[in-house]
Amino acid sequence: MTDLTHAFPWAEKLSPKLLKSPWWIGHIPFAFELIGRLRPRAIVELGTYSGSSFAAFCQAAEACGAGTKCYGVDLWEGDIHMGSFDEALFREISGYMSANHPQTAVLVRKDFNAAVNDFADGSIDLLHIDGTHTFEAVKNDFETWLPKMSARGVVLFHDVNVNEQNTGPSAAKFGVRRFFDGVKGGYPHFDFDHCWGLGVLVVGPEAPAEVMELVELSRQPGFAAYFAEKGAAVSKRFADMNVPPPAHGTYAPPSLWRRAIDKVRRVLGADARAA
Repeated sequence: MTDLTHAFPWAEKLSPKLLKSPWWIGHIPFAFELIGRLRPRAIVELGTYSGSSFAAFCQAAEACGAGTKCYGVDLWEGDIHMGSFDEALFREISGYMSANHPQTAVLVRKDFNAAVNDFADGSIDLLHIDGTHTFEAVKNDFETWLPKMSARGVVLFHDVNVNEQNTGPSAAKFGVRRFFDGVKGGYPHFDFDHCWGLGVLVVGPEAPAEVMELVELSRQPGFAAYFAEKGAAVSKRFADMNVPPPAHGTYAPPSLWRRAIDKVRRVLGADARAA
């Protein structure tokens, strides 16, 4: 693989402080790099769940010193993919954010369609869409929140690589890939396959040159492999913590979760032997 470590200083120097669930953590190194380059004034996450991605956003925002506010929007009630959540989940993430990111993190316990009214048009630099994953829900989230995006704006879509082959029958309800493929042609974009996939859409016509450089770098052969490997190391670190897989939901049953972690270990082991 081409050595790109010099190209991604934020991914190299930051290490995640909170790892609570496996679904998104493989994208934390990319989130660090994106936020370091974008230096967003406001980040909004639609679907915060147990907080691994949101905590990473807060950590990177504070590291780059942009005075960012991060808003995590969720009802913390669950959905058709994840099942129902216990109230303890919200209490835990709320306590963590109050203790670790009191000046940066704002948890917004509202429906996405209601919360959008709390933000001015053109005020959001980074939007992460990770709520209900049906085609209709993702389309609604994107179209509802798009007017709120700034001229520097970037939108992230989690789970663009969820399908029935890698997730099982519950993936039949997922429409993120179909929506992302339908809209991406109108914007600079790229996506990742690892950790259930992440779509990146640069919706702002005045995005910083450092962000547009990522779009150019994404065409290089080693780009996706670099972030997949960095993400696999984060996933292995979580796996080595021996946290039991979440008991709720159909998003990924425990057996699939364990197989995914075993695959991470095999890939990293093969890379180490080849080095």
